[in-house]
Amino acid sequence: MIMRTIEQIKRQMTDQFVADPVIREKYGLSGAVTFDEAFSRVSIESIIFFVVASAIYVVEAIFDRYREDIDAKIAGAVLASLPWYHKIALEYQHGDDLSWNEKTWSYGYSSISESKKLVRYAACRDMGGGVRILVSGADESGRPVRLSDDVLTAFKYYMNRRKPAGVIVDVYSLDPDILELSLSVQYNPLVVNPDGSLISDPSVFPVEQAVNEYLKNIIYGGTFNKTKLVDSLQAAEGVIDVVLMEAKATLPDGEVKEITGNNYTAKGGSFEVTKLKEGINYVLSL
Repeated sequence: MIMRTIEQIKRQMTDQFVADPVIREKYGLSGAVTFDEAFSRVSIESIIFFVVASAIYVVEAIFDRYREDIDAKIAGAVLASLPWYHKIALEYQHGDDLSWNEKTWSYGYSSISESKKLVRYAACRDMGGGVRILVSGADESGRPVRLSDDVLTAFKYYMNRRKPAGVIVDVYSLDPDILELSLSVQYNPLVVNPDGSLISDPSVFPVEQAVNEYLKNIIYGGTFNKTKLVDSLQAAEGVIDVVLMEAKATLPDGEVKEITGNNYTAKGGSFEVTKLKEGINYVLSL
């Protein structure tokens, strides 16, 4: 916020003063005369306005300084919301110690190193009295992968140092959930081969690409939705109709679960698909 000068404050008051009909009548002002044209700078009126403007300037300066102090305290305060936990989870730098910041009264890193940030994905949930944080690293293609035990141990210690005192934080890292899909795809024989590849480019399989692209775009910790998957497949080149016959998920602990509802949230935070080609039955459209 830019503070007004004493001259600016005085001018705003004097402009209102000379525009007042009663004042104009009492002083015999006419036309578009300004305050400086009608009154000398050493006149009693000008001196009074200067004194009042100076007092207003001092008050505004005090409040402006007060606002700056409040903003600084707010900026330094820890707002332990879920977005805050998500933010500090992604700030973790493997191998670097934390330092205490006297200004913010919190722990942080003295320098930032992107190459040491091994936590690339995080999902935080409020468990009522505590926070559950699921994290993953990333492979060469950018897909989520489970953190190694040594990295996870260090990360847990890091979160305990940065979280507010008294808050229970449950941190874990798991392999992605593995999906197995059974699809019936009615295809356009003018565009697609019987094996699902494009006639114009046999190396491209539009349905398989659409499945992988949909799963890739599910936000980490998000939900697999059958309807959205089918909508994505319907938009694939050469596809006329799609029926999702069955969907199963293999959890990180090996449990196999049939997805009966429309939505399914991965226990491991992300999804991979297996036996995709074998699970697609291409039906000729006549």
